[in-house]
Amino acid sequence: MCHIGLSRNLFRRTSQTFLEHRSTSLYQKGYNMNSEVGIDYFPIEVGAILNKLNRIPNPHLVTRTTGRDVRGAIEENLSQAKGPVLLHVDFSTIGVMDFSCADEVVAKLLVRFIDPDRPQDAFFVLRGLLPSHLEPVAEVLDRQRILAVTESIAGSMDLLGNVSSEEARIWEFIENKSMVTHEEMTNVLIQKDDQIAFRRLLHQRVIFQGVEENCYCSLGSIIRDLM
Repeated sequence: MCHIGLSRNLFRRTSQTFLEHRSTSLYQKGYNMNSEVGIDYFPIEVGAILNKLNRIPNPHLVTRTTGRDVRGAIEENLSQAKGPVLLHVDFSTIGVMDFSCADEVVAKLLVRFIDPDRPQDAFFVLRGLLPSHLEPVAEVLDRQRILAVTESIAGSMDLLGNVSSEEARIWEFIENKSMVTHEEMTNVLIQKDDQIAFRRLLHQRVIFQGVEENCYCSLGSIIRDLM
């Protein structure tokens, strides 16, 4: 039996936040799924982090130093989480994002948690990227040959980065179904290229594998269940 039947009542508000007493302005409250699903959900507002780091409020992600500081704040506080966690990283209040910040806040962050020696079992969805953000983000993802799940303000999900046609098709299949069993995937992954693509999607952490490893869940479905 596959235990990723998500519903709003499977979540409970947690008292712990990443930044403890400072968390109110940086992070919304976290939610914890039951042990059958096995992943925690935390929304992160990048604009709030940026404002906390600056003496003068500034909505722009520019200069590598700024990007490094924002990424450091996310990584430092992510280390306090226990177990798998889905970070819903919100860029909707960011004005300008330059290539150096896209590299620091997006590419380097994702690369670190894709690595088998990652410090934490984390998944990411990038929310609210403006059209002007997409060019630098897409370029740094392509340069690192990595993938990222993005969510528009309207709530539509997309797969961004160095993605093949097979990977895009399989990711869309899982995203549209929200959850699929191992048996369903076996029936879909007939061609060798499809099997390779699916393994890369798992490695890139753009789909979530259930704790019993017999089903697969889209990151979008985890978020949609909370909305």
